[in-house]
Amino acid sequence: MKTICELKEIKWGTVFLKTANVKVFSLLTLLFILINPPLLSQDLPHEMWHPGMIVLDSEDTLKGQIQYDFEANLLQYSVDERIKTFSSQNVLYFSFHCQFFKRYRYVYSLPYQLKGRMNVPIFFEILSEGKITLMAREYVITESNNRFGNPLYNTGRNFSGREILTYNYFLLTENGDITKFSEKRKDLYPYFGRHEDLLKDYIKENRLKVDRQADLIKIINYYNQINN
Repeated sequence: MKTICELKEIKWGTVFLKTANVKVFSLLTLLFILINPPLLSQDLPHEMWHPGMIVLDSEDTLKGQIQYDFEANLLQYSVDERIKTFSSQNVLYFSFHCQFFKRYRYVYSLPYQLKGRMNVPIFFEILSEGKITLMAREYVITESNNRFGNPLYNTGRNFSGREILTYNYFLLTENGDITKFSEKRKDLYPYFGRHEDLLKDYIKENRLKVDRQADLIKIINYYNQINN
């Protein structure tokens, strides 16, 4: 599991004070804040509405504001103040301009065996497409503010902790097999076949890490390029 984006963190600047009394007061205030950090509210990508397009399994195309949920495999569509909800079984694919990352994202509904059930269409975001297609499914975990068990953090307030946006990665091969990637190099190399040594050199020379999204995209893009 690799952390991609951490939210609700506080950054403090240095304040230059002119008098000793103000310095003492400010230091005490800062100490109190560090012990009792306030929470900043910031929407996560799946909590936001994004302009986008949906293609249904009926091949109908819808354009408007969309909101997605990878964990529930649901997609909401809003137009003219009306909201409709579609499951991944009703959708072929959708694309949208993510208001969080400020870039376009592309999501397909593909059959996959999830949690021991029969193969059913679920959402996969496409990160790199080619002989090997790299896909992802995002989810959110909550990290406790008091993860070190420090009694100074037991302030009696009901802090829920910070939310961390992360991903599971999947590899789709040309024969249609979808495999969840362990984020370990030894499990990635067999996919490269006769180009394995070339990819090993590329990863080493560029100091790439297979558990980092940007680096993993570079690796798969490079493999797909040399296979073209």
